Amino acid sequence: MKNFLLIICASLRLQEHKSIRLKVLLLFSSLYLLISPLISGCGTQVQTVPPLPGTLPAVLTSETVDTDIYFDATVSMRGFTTLAADNVYLTLPDLLGDLCGSLGDVKFYSFGEQVHTLDGRSYRQFTTPAVYTEAITAVANVIDRTDTNHLSIIITDLFESESDWSNVTQKLREKFFANHLAVAVIGIRNSFNGEIFDVGLNAAKLTYNSFDSPERYRPFYLLITGRDDIVKNFLRKFNERQSLPNDTAYLLLSESLTEKVSDFSSFELGEVENFYSDDTLGLEAGVKEFGLDNFNEAASFMFSWKYEPPLGACPIDLSDVDTAIEIFSVDGEEWTPLDKNDVHVSLLKDDRQAEIFLIKVTLTPEKSLAEDKLNFVRIKVMPKEQSYRLPQWVEAWSVTVDGANQKFDGSKTVNLNRVLNSLKDSIVAAARPALMQINFVVTP
Repeated sequence: MKNFLLIICASLRLQEHKSIRLKVLLLFSSLYLLISPLISGCGTQVQTVPPLPGTLPAVLTSETVDTDIYFDATVSMRGFTTLAADNVYLTLPDLLGDLCGSLGDVKFYSFGEQVHTLDGRSYRQFTTPAVYTEAITAVANVIDRTDTNHLSIIITDLFESESDWSNVTQKLREKFFANHLAVAVIGIRNSFNGEIFDVGLNAAKLTYNSFDSPERYRPFYLLITGRDDIVKNFLRKFNERQSLPNDTAYLLLSESLTEKVSDFSSFELGEVENFYSDDTLGLEAGVKEFGLDNFNEAASFMFSWKYEPPLGACPIDLSDVDTAIEIFSVDGEEWTPLDKNDVHVSLLKDDRQAEIFLIKVTLTPEKSLAEDKLNFVRIKVMPKEQSYRLPQWVEAWSVTVDGANQKFDGSKTVNLNRVLNSLKDSIVAAARPALMQINFVVTP
């Protein structure tokens, strides 16, 4: 545009005839009136937005992932290979190899006290009793070995001492929960005939035979770790592929309590007061951009939301929830947290439609935002800690053994309730699981 004007001005200097100069001047004046708005528009700088504060969970665009599968090779697992009736365990090597092979590369390992790499198709030997020779189960060493960029699956009976499991829980918390990753458990009741070790205070060795009676089947477990969307996808695919009638139960411990991402990428905006949509900043889909009509008047917006829990979700009470609200404003090229906060979130049940809620966010701009600055509001809606509970199957599959072992029930797992409760408490402490993220900026 500037080059165009320079050309016109140069032409004026080259004209010698007054009438020609007059015509050109008139032409220049007319053109200037037409293009001056464009010139000023071209000079306007679009505001840049510094990286939003905090870490928002990444949305995956691909289901491709490499998988590492670890088989517990201790003698307590041998009994799962000895009976033919309804034996899901014998199908696992091929089932997991095929299923995970469709997602990416797959590697198999065995473990006892140490982790061993398996070559070729030697993992198929885990359908035979002879390979179960390890004396010590060290799941903590497997957790150390796992790659957080991979899907990791540990097949075990979850039978460890409390001190050992406490170590496992701490490692899972630090390596996965604190980094916005997920942990899941699949429990499968399977026929079993073999020895069970370290039962009760006297660490007794007992023999248990389920025969062909499903009510006597003994559980084994898949402990699964990885990125949230990948773990959820694996649970769905495993549920579709596992065709035998054995009791199968799921537990998912994730920072996201919904099947799909619950943020502005999926919200449908409804009634708005004193806000207007403004997409000039080009923010990611999960963050909404608003402008304000009046900084001194109350503002609000509403949207409908359907609660869709994923497979294995913990039961929660949605009648009363917690919110964590943070507000930041741009100071130079950095976000500065604001202390004032007059933001309120309401969940209103739609009695006409099951699991449908109307979400309303209200705030008073002058009491919540920095005037004449770009503001970012981050709202996390969470179940209250006391309403976030384990699924009922965990208690049903758990048994506490007395010192004499007289109440031992081989169809259940010793202290399973305590073990999985420790995992649940860990994710609550490290990263409060959320129902939704309501993230929006307000432009000055």
